[in-house]
Amino acid sequence: MPTMNVSLTETLASFVERQVADGGYASQSEVVRDALRLLHREKAAEQEKLEMLRRAVTVGFDDWRQGRLDDRPINDILDGIDV
Repeated sequence: MPTMNVSLTETLASFVERQVADGGYASQSEVVRDALRLLHREKAAEQEKLEMLRRAVTVGFDDWRQGRLDDRPINDILDGIDV
């Protein structure tokens, strides 16, 4: 497994030490690896949301180009939706 040297602020270093001392992790490396896994998941979810937004915008532009628009005020459109 590759080794990296990482500089942490005092606050983060104390947090890592507390996690190990509290017994939640066996080592500082485990704390950092878990934090990086969480960051990785968060970034992946963010990318997925951005891709969904891009697809929705593309659909909207395609509808606009095809003339599939509704120029009624939003409240009129919402009033016509059965919930």
